[in-house]
Amino acid sequence: MKNNFHEDRLVGLLLTFLGGMIDYYTYVHYKTFASAQTGNLIIAISQLRDHQWDFAIKKILSITFFFSGVFVAQVLIDLCRKKKVYYWRIFILYFEALIFFVASLKISQPYETTIIISISLISAIRWVSFDRINGLTYTNLFTTGNIKGLSTNLYCYLRSKDDTSKNKLLHFFLVVTSFTTGIISSLFLYEIIFTNTVLVISSVFLCLAIFETFYIGYFYKKGKFKY
Repeated sequence: MKNNFHEDRLVGLLLTFLGGMIDYYTYVHYKTFASAQTGNLIIAISQLRDHQWDFAIKKILSITFFFSGVFVAQVLIDLCRKKKVYYWRIFILYFEALIFFVASLKISQPYETTIIISISLISAIRWVSFDRINGLTYTNLFTTGNIKGLSTNLYCYLRSKDDTSKNKLLHFFLVVTSFTTGIISSLFLYEIIFTNTVLVISSVFLCLAIFETFYIGYFYKKGKFKY
C-alpha cells in the first residue's frame, strides 16, 4: 500500500477537479484567473492599453502572488525535508478550505482583490507541493501541459503499444477529464447557487484534508510514512 499521500491518484484527481472549479469560478466572478497566469498576463496588458487600471492591477497582483507562492513552496519543501517534517502538505488543504470558506462570507465580498491574491498564493503552493501522481508528473491548476502529455503519449502508445505509454496515456486522460469535469461542475453550480459555489469548493478541500489526516496518521503510527 502506498504511504506518500500527496502522490495518491485520488488526491491528485480531486485536486485537479478543484483546479478546474477554481479557475472557472475566479474568472467568471472576479474576472481574474487564480491560476492561469498566461491568461492574466495577456488580458492585463490589453486592459492597460485600454486604461482599465482596476481590472489590470487585479491580474498583475494575481501573477505576483502566484510567483511568490511558487517561491514559498520551494522553501517549504527544502525546509521540511531538512527537518524531516513529513505531514506538512496536509495543512495546505486545510488552509485552502479556510480561504474559500472566508471567500463565501458576505463580509468578505467587498475585498475581491484580497480574496483573489490569497487564492493565487495558496494555489501556487499547492501546485508545487502536489506535482505527481504515483510518480508521474501532472498539473492540478491548468491543463495545457496535461493535454500535451495526453497527445504525446497517445502517439507513443499507437507507435509502440507498450504498457508504459498506455499507463501514461490513461494517467493524462484522467487528469484532463478531472479538470474538465471541475469546470463543468463549477459552471452549473454558479448558475444554481452563485457565490455559494466557493462553499462547495471549501467543503471538498476540508473533506479531502480530514480523510488524508487519518490516512497519514495510520502510516505515521506504523512508522512507514514516506516524504
